[in-house]
Amino acid sequence: MLEEYKNILVPVDGSEQSEDSFKKAVAIAKRNNAVLYLVHIMDTRNMSLNPENEFQTMEALKDLEYAFLDEMVAFAEKEGVVSKKTVINGNPMTLIAETFPKEFNADLIVIAATGKGAITRAFVGSVSNYVLRHAPCDVLLVRT
Repeated sequence: MLEEYKNILVPVDGSEQSEDSFKKAVAIAKRNNAVLYLVHIMDTRNMSLNPENEFQTMEALKDLEYAFLDEMVAFAEKEGVVSKKTVINGNPMTLIAETFPKEFNADLIVIAATGKGAITRAFVGSVSNYVLRHAPCDVLLVRT
């Protein structure tokens, strides 16, 4: 029997590639009557901020990301898919592969093969590669 997915995790970073993976996740969620969990991890490890302006900068970034996610939630709801959003600071690799699958009881992660993190990928490796190797559930790697 084919597996039916009930909780689908889709990390988004604002890139065209993550938008493609999001749309694919919406289609899968719609076919399976699944809940879609959108997550955006603000990887602050690579930011160099003036401590005096750090709070204002982080709040501005957070507001922009919430607006981006609100559009995605609206798109999913228009397609008849229940979706929930999360914005958090931290390590995208471990949050996507280890923390969020447990927290959301995810049975599928839909992730873009590449995203905005070219500099990070050069130093610490690809997020999607880490997720493929460490996730406790199925992973669909979306290529554009």
